[in-house]
Amino acid sequence: MQKLLINTETYNGVPLNEYYLQDSEYKGLVFIQHGYQSNKNYGADYLALTIARLGFFVVSIDAYMHGERIEGSYLLKDAKGMLVDAPAVIRHTAIDYIKLHKKRYIDRFPVYDFIGISMGAMIAFYLATKTDKVNKLIPVIGTPDFIHQAKYNLTTGGFKLEDFLNDYTIKYLNRMSPVNNVRKINFKKMLIMNCRNDKIVPMDKAVEFYNVYKSDDMTLKIYEDGHDINRTMQQDIFNFISN
Repeated sequence: MQKLLINTETYNGVPLNEYYLQDSEYKGLVFIQHGYQSNKNYGADYLALTIARLGFFVVSIDAYMHGERIEGSYLLKDAKGMLVDAPAVIRHTAIDYIKLHKKRYIDRFPVYDFIGISMGAMIAFYLATKTDKVNKLIPVIGTPDFIHQAKYNLTTGGFKLEDFLNDYTIKYLNRMSPVNNVRKINFKKMLIMNCRNDKIVPMDKAVEFYNVYKSDDMTLKIYEDGHDINRTMQQDIFNFISN
């Protein structure tokens, strides 16, 4: 049996984990991105380990302002500040992946698969508007509509929309939002995964996106859970990546 190795380092300021079988011919590169207030070592590690055992070279990084590079509102656990900073986290982390692939992996892996969970799914959607290197795209319990999710987060958090969403912020979120940049989204295949009882990131906008723009290269799967990834979802991810 081949030995599974885990390499942890910081590359150009980005803390990362690499999971891979020793002395293997890898089937491809898979990036896995964690969610809001999480880190590269928690939440997605089972996915990373299992996909690596399937023969892929897997990489996960700490999102901007998360994990080993936590700072600002996320370090202080400032609920208001974290919501304000979330768009910057999404944008900055997506750009980190593009740079990381270009500088470290592109010679071995010209394209890659991308799995994003919750906020990581929003990073996945956004990333696909900024590069043509995505093969399989798997946004899990996320949304492509950033302005709608921002309003939902603020409302459920008990904050006044007008205290956060001024004209500049609304225009900025609308410019970023993948639902407003559909023609720029690039992928070979996409599996959108959402949960019917999700009260953190409701599935409505992801389902609407699929229904409006669906093609033979897109698949939508809905599960009965809340904001979580159950075993069935994990297996569906493994099957989609492998096939």
